[in-house]
Amino acid sequence: MVHSQCLSCKHIVKAKVHNCPMCNAGMKISQEDNPKQCPRCTVPLKIKHYRNFELDECNKCEGLWLEPDEFSVLTSEFDVYRDNASNPLYLRPALKKAENYLPCANCQKMMSRRSFKTISGVLIDSCIHCGVWLDKGELDNIRDFVASGGLDKAQDRKIIQQELKLDALNDRVSDLELMEKMLNKFDIKRIFFRGF
Repeated sequence: MVHSQCLSCKHIVKAKVHNCPMCNAGMKISQEDNPKQCPRCTVPLKIKHYRNFELDECNKCEGLWLEPDEFSVLTSEFDVYRDNASNPLYLRPALKKAENYLPCANCQKMMSRRSFKTISGVLIDSCIHCGVWLDKGELDNIRDFVASGGLDKAQDRKIIQQELKLDALNDRVSDLELMEKMLNKFDIKRIFFRGF
């Protein structure tokens, strides 16, 4: 069961809430520690210490389970740039073969699959509520992608795509304005020739 506690006034809400309804301060989100199991091997996950975090790791396939806060910190530029082990010469890995969706390590619901920042080439499985499953080596690949300036490249690509969409929308609006002018002009001619 998920609950949140205010860091300021200590108010407790029995739901996942980011801001306190009483004082609007930040909330610490907690959930009962259910035994997590590997979505691939269906064996219990063990604790692995990684950069001041306790991550859940499968002993068989060496996959990692990260909670959302852990994932956002470990894939942030701030944390990656402080790590000398990250390789800034990132080479995009080959895409994996198509496979079935995996169940969440925590709640057992099916996770969604997406590419990290679209251009990284790293497919991650994520549960919207519980966290992210990374196969062996994917965390290192993501951190190398970030170290190589990949987040900036992804942002640049997103800006270019938005500019192209805006240009297309601008063209459509111009076409509609022209069409409206032509229709209005046509109606005036019809009224003029037909009379009132």
